Amino acid sequence: MNTGTVSVRYAKALLQYAEEKGQDGQVYSEMHILAERLRHVHAIRQRLADPTLEDSVKCSLLETVVTDGKGTLSDALARFFRLAVSAGRSDMLLFMAVSYMDLYRRNNGIVPVQLVTAAPVGDERRERLKKLVECVEHGTLEWTHTVDPALEGGFVLQVGGYRLDASVAAKLQRIRKELIEKNNRII
Repeated sequence: MNTGTVSVRYAKALLQYAEEKGQDGQVYSEMHILAERLRHVHAIRQRLADPTLEDSVKCSLLETVVTDGKGTLSDALARFFRLAVSAGRSDMLLFMAVSYMDLYRRNNGIVPVQLVTAAPVGDERRERLKKLVECVEHGTLEWTHTVDPALEGGFVLQVGGYRLDASVAAKLQRIRKELIEKNNRII
């Protein structure tokens, strides 16, 4: 069985259970935190994949990752962690978190929008862009904005499954590719 199928099945079960408990929104925000931390902190993934680590230690590690040791984890997610870890699926938690977030967004009409710019953008431009996207997309928009100097200028806008790359780096890459193709035809 592949990772995607397993992750979606676990995510569907968690969503159904969290909805029954009325904790689906809280679990969504907790899964968002978990996914971000698992993506960026390789040491957490290594510890979760360690077969010598006890299940209870893995569960407490996951709770600390999500709550920073300051708050309490939702009951639904705590039980889910125990289930996934005891089933030997702790190495798939990132995929499960992403699958859960996708299912939750689909069920609640949330459209993820990611804006990546080469430099910080003023509020006026960001608001104009938001209004433009709201005219095209229906539902609640979930915005994230990051700055990536590697773009060298311009922006990349990703709305749902669509991507608009208006960055200088992408344009330079296209020009480079065209020049290489032309030179290859000449030779």
